[in-house]
Amino acid sequence: GVDIVAGLSTDRFALSAPDRDHRQKVLEAARQLDMQVVPEGGATFMHNLTMIADGHTTIEHNLPVESIYDDVLQFWAKSDTAITPTLVVSYGGLSGELYWYEKMDVWRHRRLRTFVPRYVLDPRARRRQKAPEGDYNHIRVSEGLKKLVDRGHWVNTGAHGQLDGLAEHWEMWMFEQGGMTPLEVLRSATLNPARTLGMDRDLGSLEPGKLADLVVLDQNPLENIRNTDSVRLVMQNGRLYDATTLDQVGNHPDQVGSQAFGEGAQSLGIGRWWGGHTHQGAHGRCGCGAGHN
Repeated sequence: GVDIVAGLSTDRFALSAPDRDHRQKVLEAARQLDMQVVPEGGATFMHNLTMIADGHTTIEHNLPVESIYDDVLQFWAKSDTAITPTLVVSYGGLSGELYWYEKMDVWRHRRLRTFVPRYVLDPRARRRQKAPEGDYNHIRVSEGLKKLVDRGHWVNTGAHGQLDGLAEHWEMWMFEQGGMTPLEVLRSATLNPARTLGMDRDLGSLEPGKLADLVVLDQNPLENIRNTDSVRLVMQNGRLYDATTLDQVGNHPDQVGSQAFGEGAQSLGIGRWWGGHTHQGAHGRCGCGAGHN
């Protein structure tokens, strides 16, 4: 059966209809069926507040205002509605994704270059806009999220699919920019989302009996939240993968390398074709696509 009803933005689908009575009918039906309702944020302040008042499971995207004050904090903290702010596409000003393109040489990121084609990565990352630090609205939004956390409310990370892999790390780093401690940030990326969606019996923390989904880092994110990007191993459903190649290791090792990204004899060498390791492709040809030897 279905456990969650998800609605897209108000100008696209009737499931998140702009008129409140329609949304309330969906919520009432969901309560009777013991289902959750996760709406796309409408990018309108009062619209979002009615979603909180009516008892949606979450608000997806931030409130589209620069700052939230005590009246909203008191109102929201008394509800059970969590928030997934997606600061990479923060409403109300310049988004966080643009901040990291400005501050980082994203196209040089070795892990990203291994798994994302250069023709996808380069146009977004190499030529970027610049803006004064104070123009990036996501920092003020993050400061408001910290106030919610201080009141015991659940805030969750969500990368919005903006940039494969790396955007989730950006989301965590931006939470810290607003004042969250590294531990609060890590909870927002793990246990809080699991609790929000009622999955914390299986996910969200390392405990006996839970699903074996985890990452192994080379450096401690409690010392520096940027260390979340030091992933060495990924375990999914009890199977362990080398994060640099996606080869299985541990109890179920790949014998000849993964079919896509590994270095083994059967590897397709996709990472090298995409410019991940060297200019030379997997078959001794230039990786630019022009067919040069």
